[in-house]
Formats: sequence, C-alpha cells, structure tokens
Amino acid sequence: MAKSGTQQIKQTFNPFNMLKNSFGGESANGQNGMNAEMKKMQEKMGEKKATPLDFAKLQEKYNNQDKAKTDALRNRLFQMVKSGDEKILAEKKQKEQEKIRTLAWEEQEKKRREAEKARQAQMSAEPQGKERQSILAPKKKKKRGVEPSPAEIKPSTGKQ
Repeated sequence: MAKSGTQQIKQTFNPFNMLKNSFGGESANGQNGMNAEMKKMQEKMGEKKATPLDFAKLQEKYNNQDKAKTDALRNRLFQMVKSGDEKILAEKKQKEQEKIRTLAWEEQEKKRREAEKARQAQMSAEPQGKERQSILAPKKKKKRGVEPSPAEIKPSTGKQ
C-alpha cells in the first residue's frame, strides 16, 4: 500500500509529464496512464466504502458550536458590563463617603477654631506680664486710671 501510494505520487507529480502537458506534447501513454491512475484511485475510494457526508448534520453541529461560543461571549460581555456598573456604583459611594468625611472634618475644624478663639479671649483678660522694651528706648511711664487728655486748643492770635 505504501509503495503503491508513493508510486502514484511520483506519477502524478512527475516533472517530465508536467512539462509535456504544459507544452501540449502529450503522449498517448501519458494520457492513458493518468486516466488509469485516476480510475484506480476512484476504485480504491469505492473499496473503502466511505460513508457519504451528511451536510445537514454537519451544519447543525457547526451551528450548535457557534451558538455555544455566542452564548459564552454574550455571558462574558454581560459580566463585563455588570462589573463596570458595580465599579461605577462603588466609585460614587466612595465619593459620597469622602464628601461626608470632608464635611465632618470641616465641622470639627470649625469647632476647634472656635474653642481656640474662646480660650484666647479668656487668656487675654488675664495679665500677660511685663512688656518687653527696647534697650535704647526711654522708659515709658504709665498713668494709672487716667486717660490722656485731648490736645489743648488756644484761640488764634494771628493777624486779622
């Protein structure tokens, strides 16, 4: 079987026969030999008793395979869209929580500042101690309980 197969291949792909066929110089032997080989191959095919293909069944199988692939892709796309929606919802929720956290922090900061101001106001009522004076500046005398009087105004004594 193997030897006959190789001989058939040599005969069908014989370069000399191909050249003869291309130039139109076919010999009766070459043509008959080719036809005989084709007949032999057809006979061998017939001897194998191969079952004919049922194209309807093949088409149905391919359709089922395509349907399964389509369903898998559809499910994958659905999952991608669903996960995208979940991701968007999670981001919105996170932004809302961040906003709430920021508002709470600002409120707490405002309360802290008010408490600091109240403490400063309470501390300013108490005496602070001596004021620091410059070495070169003359000492200031403070009058206790007396406010400075306004400048005195004299009537004008100029020419009239």
